[in-house]
Amino acid sequence: MQPAALRVFVGLAGGLRVPPVEGLAKQVRAASCDHGIKRWRLCLTPEQTASVAYGLWLHQMTGSAAEANRFAREYGVVHYPARASDNGASVGDGLPSASRAATHESAGVSGRGRG
Repeated sequence: MQPAALRVFVGLAGGLRVPPVEGLAKQVRAASCDHGIKRWRLCLTPEQTASVAYGLWLHQMTGSAAEANRFAREYGVVHYPARASDNGASVGDGLPSASRAATHESAGVSGRGRG
């Protein structure tokens, strides 16, 4: 995972309609790269993991799908934006529900340190 995309996401928190969940910015700042295995270490709750998927989806909307695709492939977590027909929700309301994003039960997430 490229932490640069997450740093942008948490940095924009005040300007986003749906900001990153509580504690995600702290976890992103604390992320470290294990150069031996070329992986970033990032310990997340399930809610923070869903928020990361949302942030990577936003990043994908700017033209770079690589991070979101890699996160989905490696961790099975994908953000699917709400449609107006989904329970009366308007497009982009809140974070993905459990029916729209699968999250890992573990609190630890790491991504490849490529780039």
